[in-house]
Amino acid sequence: MNTLLDNFAVHPGVFIQDELEARGWSQRELAFILGRSEQSLGRLLSGKASVTPATAEEFSDAFGISVDLFLNLQRSYDLATSKNPDSNVKRGTRLQTPYPVREMINRGWLKESEPALLELEIAQFFEVTNVEPILNMSTAHAAKKTDSTSTNSSQIAWLYRVRQLARIIDTPDYSKGRLIGELPRLRSHMREAGSVQFVPAILESCGVRLVIVESLKGAKICGATCWLSKDRPVIGLTTRYDRIDNFWFVLRHEIEHVLRGHGFEKPKFDGERELNIDGDIEEEELIANQASLEFGIPSDAFDKFINTYKSRVTRADIVEFAKEQKVHPGIVLGRVQNHLESWNRFNDLNEKIRRILLLNTVYDGWGVIPPT
Repeated sequence: MNTLLDNFAVHPGVFIQDELEARGWSQRELAFILGRSEQSLGRLLSGKASVTPATAEEFSDAFGISVDLFLNLQRSYDLATSKNPDSNVKRGTRLQTPYPVREMINRGWLKESEPALLELEIAQFFEVTNVEPILNMSTAHAAKKTDSTSTNSSQIAWLYRVRQLARIIDTPDYSKGRLIGELPRLRSHMREAGSVQFVPAILESCGVRLVIVESLKGAKICGATCWLSKDRPVIGLTTRYDRIDNFWFVLRHEIEHVLRGHGFEKPKFDGERELNIDGDIEEEELIANQASLEFGIPSDAFDKFINTYKSRVTRADIVEFAKEQKVHPGIVLGRVQNHLESWNRFNDLNEKIRRILLLNTVYDGWGVIPPT
């Protein structure tokens, strides 16, 4: 009987009619035994009504057959005759699994559409012709960076938006020599928060595209470096921490990646771990961090300063040292706070820069969806 149930889906009424014939019973006699009307029994035998747990108990008592048989017959019949699940439901579920598709739609990166068209949107967004590898990519194995860390799918989606926006920026071919030559001019803009608005144009003159994209939920990313081609490097920033010290540290970190050709074969994603100057990180990140630190305040000068004042450092000390180093006081404050692991003093010195930076930068987020 189990084999029969596995291979055929018959309504329980067919089985009951066979039992009546085998026993020589009439439908009227069975109706009498069950205490039912012939009409209601006829509906069940003809397949117009279903066996319920209660009626399964009645048939079990009448025929001396297991209740489960009748319930299994009904279940198998229902599964076999039900409509096939809407393929759009399965496709829609699959689309939502690996990537933050709903957030990407809300951000204007994808268009709201039925699943089949949405798959095409996703393929176009991720610059592939076959969407299957994208949808089947598990978060845990999205893009290994080291043996101990991996890039999550929100970071990957964020980076592809950076790439999209970078393509609309017109720059000359990248020149490493020109970028090195412009480093002093970039540093001269570290004195005032308002000067960050000039950074994008300086980088573009060197062939480096700077794009600001608000982070996706769960991305936990500050910046990244990638290349559209061998002469088109891209720096993406989130300004996740809207502070002048963080902006300059992350920016110079990414510039060092560009100068050294990092991120060409595989994008460099930089979150808190990679930007932790005391962290256990890979060699390329150590190099970029050291370059960023020296660019803002040379280590010898900072060590002398902090060893003089230690935890007794005052606001006036920070402001005066910033003048000596020709940088914004917030940049000194950031180094002091990190060194002392004390984050609550003089925070008003660390000005916000995002609003100024976005004046002359291609950006996405904070309520703005740029055309691409």
